[in-house]
Amino acid sequence: FIDAMVPHHQEAIEMAEAAKARGLSQADLDQIASDITTSQEQEIDQMLAWREQWFGSRRLGPVLPEVLGVPESELGMEHGSADEVAGAVYVDETFAQMMIRHHEGAIAMAEAARERGEHDEVKELADTIIEAQEREIGIMEEHAAGEHHG
Repeated sequence: FIDAMVPHHQEAIEMAEAAKARGLSQADLDQIASDITTSQEQEIDQMLAWREQWFGSRRLGPVLPEVLGVPESELGMEHGSADEVAGAVYVDETFAQMMIRHHEGAIAMAEAARERGEHDEVKELADTIIEAQEREIGIMEEHAAGEHHG
């Protein structure tokens, strides 16, 4: 879970930073981009600390979808996501669409971790991730439809 969620979070942060750099026009999306950067940085630090404590190293192993029980295609980790956001014509819409897919992948991983995790800390983090990302998806869905093209 940690080995998959850390790079997944890092990718979300890159997408959020790219979207902010491009200039999101919707205040609520801009807020989500900021929240993603702040909360996921903290969660990455936490997960790496646990990894060191429990497994003796902060160095991440490969992402193993079969261990997570989530197929790779559902993790929402398409390569070049941040570049796609940075180059988007409608940055709000593109960011919202891509981040919803990305969040859905995180939720799928978190649900698997909640069921199969060995450490209570991981299960609690999984709950936190599910709660935050479901809330953010609710806000982003309004923008993903692309109704705000001027």
